[in-house]
Amino acid sequence: MTYSERATAYAKSVVSGEIPACKYVVQACQRQIDDLAFPPHGYRFSAAHADRVCAFVERCPHVKSRNGELIRLEPWQIFILTTVFGWVDEKGKRRFRRAYTEVPRGNGKSTLSSPIGLYMLALDGEPGSEVYSAATTRDQARIVFRDAQQMARKMHPQFRKRFGIEVPAQAITQQRTNSSFKALSADGHTLDGLNIHLAIVDELHAHKTPEVHNVLETGLGKRDQSLLWMITTAGTNRFGICYDVRKSMLDVLNGDITGAYADSTFGIV
Repeated sequence: MTYSERATAYAKSVVSGEIPACKYVVQACQRQIDDLAFPPHGYRFSAAHADRVCAFVERCPHVKSRNGELIRLEPWQIFILTTVFGWVDEKGKRRFRRAYTEVPRGNGKSTLSSPIGLYMLALDGEPGSEVYSAATTRDQARIVFRDAQQMARKMHPQFRKRFGIEVPAQAITQQRTNSSFKALSADGHTLDGLNIHLAIVDELHAHKTPEVHNVLETGLGKRDQSLLWMITTAGTNRFGICYDVRKSMLDVLNGDITGAYADSTFGIV
């Protein structure tokens, strides 16, 4: 089966109860099944767009516990990627502008996020793409970035050459499109003035203030299909930005929030 077919099979198995899942996963899967049956106005599901990103991720190597082995996506990961990247408008621009994924520890958050950064840097057809791994501290921001650097360096040289991916010390670049992938933090240089194509926020629950999230959110509006990719484990702070974002995502899944925000927001817990 194609990645898109596997994602649909997974969603149907979750909704039917064949695969045990919490209600939020069931809601996310039911939403996708409903959208496939009755596509949101102005959008269509493109299996080509959905499958392409999954194929790229599975050509990236592990850089930690399975060092050197190629990534093999789990069905739930395929579901997330195909849903976020598969919905496009008549010009091929993505529907979803923000994606929130909350998973337990040990489920490879950075292993999934780092290849997304490389894909959006080099294969998304975006001139001057600006990709950032963002956090409140430099060390946290560099976790996803460092993994992406190691993945890029371990790729087959011909693959890297084909897409023009270069890996200097402080960035990952594609010179022919003037694109770059960097780590970004609130304790470094200013966060203002960004022209974001992709912002990866790892461990959103660790953000004690909304500063980084809010700056990134406002920086998405300069491009047609920018994406705020948030992936986190659960937290305990009910007064932080993660709780606010989580609540909004759950309201979307519950149908309590509708309209443009809901249409452009993907969430799963």
